Amino acid sequence: MSFWRTAMLWPALLAVIQITDTAAQTLPVMGYVAAKNADPKRLDVFKQGLAELGYVEEKNIRIEYREAVLDAEYQGVMADLVNRKVDMILAANVAATVAAAKASKAIPIVMLAVFDPVGIGVVKSVDRPGTNVTGTTMYAPQLIGERLRMLKRIVPNLDKVAMALNGNNANNAPQFELLRSEAQKLGIEVQSLDIRKPEDVDAAFDKALAFGAKALVNAVDTFINSRRFALAVRAAKFKLPAVYSDVEYVLAGGLMALGPGHYEGYYGAAKYVDKILRGANPADLPIAGPTEFTMSVNRAALSTLGLSLPSDLVAQVNQWID
Repeated sequence: MSFWRTAMLWPALLAVIQITDTAAQTLPVMGYVAAKNADPKRLDVFKQGLAELGYVEEKNIRIEYREAVLDAEYQGVMADLVNRKVDMILAANVAATVAAAKASKAIPIVMLAVFDPVGIGVVKSVDRPGTNVTGTTMYAPQLIGERLRMLKRIVPNLDKVAMALNGNNANNAPQFELLRSEAQKLGIEVQSLDIRKPEDVDAAFDKALAFGAKALVNAVDTFINSRRFALAVRAAKFKLPAVYSDVEYVLAGGLMALGPGHYEGYYGAAKYVDKILRGANPADLPIAGPTEFTMSVNRAALSTLGLSLPSDLVAQVNQWID
């Protein structure tokens, strides 16, 4: 091809490039913020929900992914996303949601299975959020008492229970107080185990043993969830039966779980993305709570602890993990 012919084609080529760049720039950009070591299936389920609504990355949406470990790290992540002027923030846990709500009162924020959004102060009510935050929640406080009653039935002479929680999470203290209230009805003493960073796990179990705990539960918290493998290993080592809030703990080797899980909330969050991209105001979109609850049991952990389940509990198990 001659120089002159090539030169004549440049305007057309530049036009194509400009059109492509313009199209790329007009794609709505969302910042997805989650905990490091979160179950990857959660994101897969969310993407499935988006795909079923017609959204494909780099075709009609763009997602920027961010991770954090400690609660304080989320503030920097959110500040960066706000500076980048993203169109929406997808907050996959309490710490991310709180940080996002503090960072911006204008950018729409969609929660993905976040615990107690009213309690952490990011919305005014579940029915009408009244802020730039909406989405899905896995708030099911009634299950705290149910988990305790399950332990009472399977652990002989249960009189002391410890709860692994994150003192940096504003809603973990109310969860512990609810546990205390339910425990009093059953004649059980309770002890909190504050785990705010990875190295706190060993000290927490030392505290549990000093207290004389005979069983373990957890507060719903993303950082605690990220330590699920460490919790399972130490619970087995010290022969502490545990009923957790999510099947992810059981998949990590924990004994049992009773809870709504995260997948329903992640899948449902895609609908909020769709509504907001179509012009809906987050303040007017009611928050969706869990409708599905699952009891899961790890057979190996049950055997290691030398425990058995009453027949009526066996009948309620939805998922056995081998």
